[in-house]
Amino acid sequence: MLGFLFFAILAGFALATQPGLRYRFAQFSGVATFNDYAAQTNTVCGPKAGVAGTFGAAAGDISPQISGGLCYSKIEMNNCVNEAPKIDYVGPACPTINCGLCYSVTNNGGYGGSPIGGMGNSIIVQIIDSCPSVSAWNYCKTMYPMEQRCGNPKVNQLDIDQSAYVALTGVAFTWGVPSLDIGIAPVLCPP
Repeated sequence: MLGFLFFAILAGFALATQPGLRYRFAQFSGVATFNDYAAQTNTVCGPKAGVAGTFGAAAGDISPQISGGLCYSKIEMNNCVNEAPKIDYVGPACPTINCGLCYSVTNNGGYGGSPIGGMGNSIIVQIIDSCPSVSAWNYCKTMYPMEQRCGNPKVNQLDIDQSAYVALTGVAFTWGVPSLDIGIAPVLCPP
């Protein structure tokens, strides 16, 4: 009996370490915000869209389980004019280690209990950018909670292309719609 138990544990470990299979077991919670990457001048990873079958996204640089590393800068509120950075502001430098990774993202409801449809809907995102906590594009937005501007080191955050909002919620993205509480799981990118 002990030999069978040992064999079952080894077999389970072997399966869990096979590429693609181990990804099914990781699941993190987080918050999704939405961005218009087509209007953005550049991204950390270069392309402004994910591969076919995915939506582009940025991972929060201080997210506990999905960060690709800290971006290099510091928070200086004198870079802010109201809720936005000064016109000549240059963002921080960020590592590219996360570039190209894919995650399955599941709608777990509106952030903070906001009513929204599509609970349980899932998409695949590919990391094309970083969402730096030390960017004036994020820290100047003091009217938003830290979880909605990549500023909370206890929350995984993905800033997803706004075209994904309809797939997740059933309604098109417009400014003022709620951010989402999400489930995040690493997956292999579509071929």
